[in-house]
Parts: sequence; C-alpha cells; structure tokens
Amino acid sequence: MSVHTFHPDTHEHGLVDGCPRCAEHAEHPFESLDSRNLQALIARVEDEADARSDNEARAMRVIEATMRRAKLIGMVRL
Repeated sequence: MSVHTFHPDTHEHGLVDGCPRCAEHAEHPFESLDSRNLQALIARVEDEADARSDNEARAMRVIEATMRRAKLIGMVRL
C-alpha cells in the first residue's frame, strides 16, 4: 500500500491526481475508501455530478459499474 502525497483533505476535495494512494483508491474504491468518502462518491454518481479529478472519475466509473451490476442482480429471479 502506498501513501498519500501532501494534498487537501479528500473528504472535502475528492481524490487527487498525482497521489499514489488516491490512485489506489480509484482502482478499488469499495475495498479501500472509508465510508464517508465512499458515500460521497456514490452520491456523486447518483446525482450525475462531474468528477473533480481523473482519479475521482475512475473511482466513479468503478462505483457506477458496480451499482449497475447490483441492479441487474436484483432483477434476477431464481
């Protein structure tokens, strides 16, 4: 696991480009983000808000894909 570079708080400013740890969060948001950051990104996806960085856009794509899969799973009857 890498560490964050010095940057503003992700809770207020989102995931930052150029930060190795933020890049890891972007790849695996469900596994690595704290609940506050994850809930904020889920809300941004639901609200169709713009990402504040490339890393945040990557995380939002992962979250959106997971949300779509969850919706499809809910439609399946066994």
